[in-house]
Amino acid sequence: MHGGGTWVFPNCVWAPTEKRGGGSWPFWSKILQVREGDTIIHLRGVSPDANFVGYSVAVGDGFITRYRPPVTGTWDHAKHFYRANLSDYTPFHEPINLTDVFSTRKAELEGYFDRNRSKGASKANIFYVRQAGRLQCLNGAYLSEIDNELLAALFKSEGVIAENGLRKSSLVQTGSHIATIQSRVGQRKFSEEVKKAYGYKCCFPGCTVADPRFLIGSHIARWSDNEKLRGHLGNGLCLCLFHDKAFEIGLFTLDNECRVYLNPKNVESGSEIVRELVLHGGQQITRGEIAPLEEALLEHSMRVGVER
Repeated sequence: MHGGGTWVFPNCVWAPTEKRGGGSWPFWSKILQVREGDTIIHLRGVSPDANFVGYSVAVGDGFITRYRPPVTGTWDHAKHFYRANLSDYTPFHEPINLTDVFSTRKAELEGYFDRNRSKGASKANIFYVRQAGRLQCLNGAYLSEIDNELLAALFKSEGVIAENGLRKSSLVQTGSHIATIQSRVGQRKFSEEVKKAYGYKCCFPGCTVADPRFLIGSHIARWSDNEKLRGHLGNGLCLCLFHDKAFEIGLFTLDNECRVYLNPKNVESGSEIVRELVLHGGQQITRGEIAPLEEALLEHSMRVGVER
């Protein structure tokens, strides 16, 4: 019932914008860094009964609102709240106990903790600390940052799941969920790196979209189709929402010189969208810091049924 109404778990993550008496807490303001499509992993309860119970997907960016949760609890003093809306909650087949994770993955988690601490001002806010030789949740670590390195430290091997006492069928299903999360986190990082490599501008000829909210760092060869090219910036293009969709459904592809090649099946469709694309047929995209891979371009052409 955390928050009540539409503010309950897992409809959103929320927190007050200030403490009683003033001041804030960095784990609260992290909600403003949530972006649409981000994966949120839910850690619920208090040790020794704290468990990773599942994950959700952010349906929008984090924001500040004057609207209040029906049940504010100890945060009744707050005039504004941080909030990020979630959807598609997927529970793990069985919860993964945090105490067991700290026990079985102690060396890996301590290693990540030390590497993160050495980054100084650029270190991530993470949910655990090492005190008196043991790992424990940081008090008030409400929204923690996570990346694939930390995911690997937490859940890398099936051992952490197996030693958690899950049945074999549960192990497989929960392991599958963890793999999905790792994939989603990896794709998110890839997308941001691709957009940065293209200067946060759509690379389609003549397109002037440069607002990050309307840009996608998309794969040329899809993430699910070519494991070898996952995370390779040469397998990415920065496109606006319009041109990304046109590329995904195969209205156009690119030749080895990165020139727009229209799909012959669609050129005569009479669609205004296709006519706009035709105007730029044969023109070269704006190059990024890393040239698109020929292997990826060929795979995209084959997938959309274009012989160029």
